[in-house]
Amino acid sequence: MPIDLNKLWVYRMIHHLNLEYILEHGVYYRNNPNHPVNYINIGNPEIINSRDQKPVSCYPGTMINAFVPFYFAVRTPMLYNIHTSYGVNGHAQHEIIYLCCNVNQIAGSNLQWCFTDGNAATRISKFFNNMADLEGLDWHSIRTTDFRDNNEDGDPDRKRKKHAEFLIKDHLPIEFIKSIVVYNQAKHDSVLALVNQYNRNITVHINPNHNFYF
Repeated sequence: MPIDLNKLWVYRMIHHLNLEYILEHGVYYRNNPNHPVNYINIGNPEIINSRDQKPVSCYPGTMINAFVPFYFAVRTPMLYNIHTSYGVNGHAQHEIIYLCCNVNQIAGSNLQWCFTDGNAATRISKFFNNMADLEGLDWHSIRTTDFRDNNEDGDPDRKRKKHAEFLIKDHLPIEFIKSIVVYNQAKHDSVLALVNQYNRNITVHINPNHNFYF
């Protein structure tokens, strides 16, 4: 079935305390001089650092950390690790929010982008910058909630493929963030107040269909 780009969204999880800077400046790649020094990272530090050394084949001479990463999936193994403090500094789920962007709007812009068929830091993951190649991603792995090593499909590569990424080079301007997903009503109210303070046209949703959090 063809991918409808108008209905295809990508998601970036951040700590809620990073939001105010993003609402003012957009999202910068990790090593950009404008990236805030007090940014709260929620990923595995070893994996984050390894991305400084992993080249992006679509843009020769660049490394993954020259891009702003998003996932096609929500409720990922990464969020589970954050929630359970497995290999990372743990955070309560209400502290984690999702920035949501429409793929078609990014593809139709002047932004440079590419995507992967799995976790970008993994050696076997491939990079693409042609939207037609989206058909080749394992959408079952991306959308399933069963990402166990012994998943019911017997797929030993499930976690890598579920973490397929959409990468935006250098900087994502704030106007491409169309919505934010939060865990509960209290976080909705505080995030919406911040969005209104910066006069941003961004909608705020509470865990749609209970699909985003554990």
